[in-house]
Amino acid sequence: MDTAKDARILVLEDALRRLNEIVGNRKLKLHIEYSKLNNELKNAGSRLYEIKYAYTDAETLAESEATKSLIESIKNFSEIVKSSIASSGFNPSTTKDQLVYADLLYCFRIVEGFQTRLLDFDEDPAFAVDILAVEVSQMQDVSGSDNLSVCRCTDGKRIWRIVTNIQNIQLESKLACAVLPPVDMLGVVSEAMFLGATQLDSEIPLGLLKDCPSHALDQARAQVLKITKRMS
Repeated sequence: MDTAKDARILVLEDALRRLNEIVGNRKLKLHIEYSKLNNELKNAGSRLYEIKYAYTDAETLAESEATKSLIESIKNFSEIVKSSIASSGFNPSTTKDQLVYADLLYCFRIVEGFQTRLLDFDEDPAFAVDILAVEVSQMQDVSGSDNLSVCRCTDGKRIWRIVTNIQNIQLESKLACAVLPPVDMLGVVSEAMFLGATQLDSEIPLGLLKDCPSHALDQARAQVLKITKRMS
């Protein structure tokens, strides 16, 4: 396994880069010990180097001390942030703050799911991020746009906000989406992207999709390659 070029590892590297940018630029509007966050990121960064140049098989890498240590460091990072949020009653109200918070959640998810991606998925770049089956529960137009809608969706565990220009989405549609770095779209933070408008089979459960339609894989792969081009 060429770990230096594996999309799952490059997306992990991008997630750590994003966390370093948040901490380095003091983007969290919280009373928080940035020194502790920096220490956890420093350890995660050194472990990432070991992972990226391990040149071993996926199963061995998933169970390696480097992988476990990296995940533990970001878990500690997450707990520090969540503790500060809980104690301060932080509620991101501006689009800028919502984007930072969504970015944190995205990065935590990439790290937390890294072992699963190594063990349960192949090296197809499409699987370097989570592909989910979600159901649309609410829709509304995005102010200032003629073709954008914001959809409230569930994967059975949490609510996702997805901004899309797909015009024929209906309420209660079950669709595939990819969890990607969040983006600000005309003042609305989009946390994922629909992988086309084709409805999934009604028998497919909500949540992580392992057997994805080819059209969904194609679109997810294209989005992941945009991330990995920056990291390779």
